[in-house]
Amino acid sequence: MTGRIGLIALSAFAATLSAQQDREAYLKAHHDTEDQHWAAVTRLPKAEVRAIRMSAGITDATDGSRISNLDVASLKQHNHLLLVESNGSCIRLHVMERNGANFKEEWLLSGMRDRGWTIEELSERPGPGICTSAPRPPSAHATSDGRIVVEVPTQSDAFQRNFPVTTYSFRWDGTRYVRQEGL
Repeated sequence: MTGRIGLIALSAFAATLSAQQDREAYLKAHHDTEDQHWAAVTRLPKAEVRAIRMSAGITDATDGSRISNLDVASLKQHNHLLLVESNGSCIRLHVMERNGANFKEEWLLSGMRDRGWTIEELSERPGPGICTSAPRPPSAHATSDGRIVVEVPTQSDAFQRNFPVTTYSFRWDGTRYVRQEGL
């Protein structure tokens, strides 16, 4: 009887391990496909796109995160690039800087607190992201004059058909990106 229970437990463990390996292989293939897409969009080598993604903390085994925007041109005057990570209804902004053949995270915008922005620089535990309850997720992009613009749809009524957007703008002050007031 004990041997039978051990065999059942061993079989369950093997099945779980196999499923986990299948999931990891699926995630790696998903991220590889995404790297290929952004390499075509940005005209960077796929290996560089992967290095940027990995430097932003999106590993081959990261589940639920994807790149929704990768801008390698607009922030070039500061030697930066913008990676916008999406996990459904939330986004995180990663500003990366080329460091030789590698990339390092220069700035991270990872959430909102009490209707104000939480700006976490090189945080080891970033927040869940900039989130909205509206059906359309937030978005972010860089502008040719070196600003980062974040648009967050707001939903105040469940029956609302159009969603107003709150827009935030950040500019480089020489050491970090700071929110511009009045936008």
